[in-house]
Amino acid sequence: MTDTASAYNHWEVQPLSIRLSAGEFEQRVPLSLRGDVDAPVFASSNPEVAEIGPDGVIRCGWTIGNAVLMVWRSSVRDSLRHVLVEVRDPSWFADHPDFASGASVFLSGTVVNALNTSGVGNALIEFRRSETGPAAFQTFANAYGRFELSVPEGFYYVEVTAPGYIAWHGWVNADPNTSGDIQIVLSPELDGQVARIVLQWGLNPRDLDSHLTGPTPSGGRFHVFYSHTIENEAAELDVDDTSSYGPETITIHRLIPGVYRYAVHDYTNRNANPSTGLAQSGASVKVFLSDGREQTFTVPNAPGTVWTVFEIDGATGTVTPVNAMSYQSQPANVGM
Repeated sequence: MTDTASAYNHWEVQPLSIRLSAGEFEQRVPLSLRGDVDAPVFASSNPEVAEIGPDGVIRCGWTIGNAVLMVWRSSVRDSLRHVLVEVRDPSWFADHPDFASGASVFLSGTVVNALNTSGVGNALIEFRRSETGPAAFQTFANAYGRFELSVPEGFYYVEVTAPGYIAWHGWVNADPNTSGDIQIVLSPELDGQVARIVLQWGLNPRDLDSHLTGPTPSGGRFHVFYSHTIENEAAELDVDDTSSYGPETITIHRLIPGVYRYAVHDYTNRNANPSTGLAQSGASVKVFLSDGREQTFTVPNAPGTVWTVFEIDGATGTVTPVNAMSYQSQPANVGM
């Protein structure tokens, strides 16, 4: 690169340029100095992107941007080399032709309304290589909520939006060996309701049930599930699915002081003990709150027929994860 003293030409630094993907963890790259080097000195033009210590090890990867590293041959700074560091968003590598790889995977699916499972027409589906990266691929659902597109194999962070609905976010694995129809469930925006809870799962077990229990003004506890779908002014079961995949949706209309508890019951295997059907179901729960908060829970890999997912403090609205597995054969006792 640049040499400030022609008397010292017989030394070099490798590598002279580094380009890597941003990530959650620090990445370390040691520089190699060869030739007539005596007590080298290092500095960075942008330490937020790339730091370099007296050991010549570059520490970077957590902040996107560029940095130029200066390497002097000795402490008197009589000869200089430069190293360029570029930290890129992961999507840059995924979309750059030099890094393109993998087979093309055909994906299809349906965007449905969490309250009635009807198709959500004209929803925008965007596929990203990272949570913060730009959209690499996108398509629109048709009037019935159906969509199709082809993408290179890999993991994608997907965002689905439609007017009047809360945006959906999640990871999708585009795998040519396992790809199938994708069901994306959009919750209508909350309009005076406190929260909405959406359960989805895979092909088996065929019947998982949502259960919400909570306090009543008289001091008792209500229980909303398939045999008691509405608790006056408190909550209701909007959708009950008995044939795989879901969704099952519960909307909470108001909170009063006390503990609200949400659980998932493996109705199909309710009389089995031991049972791993629920653990292997791929079940996930999304809870949307009126203040814009959103949380996603994934079923633990542990035996049981009841998954107690979370509790809500009725006085503060605080959601506390529980994620505990247990056994219960009687649906009326789940969550009580």
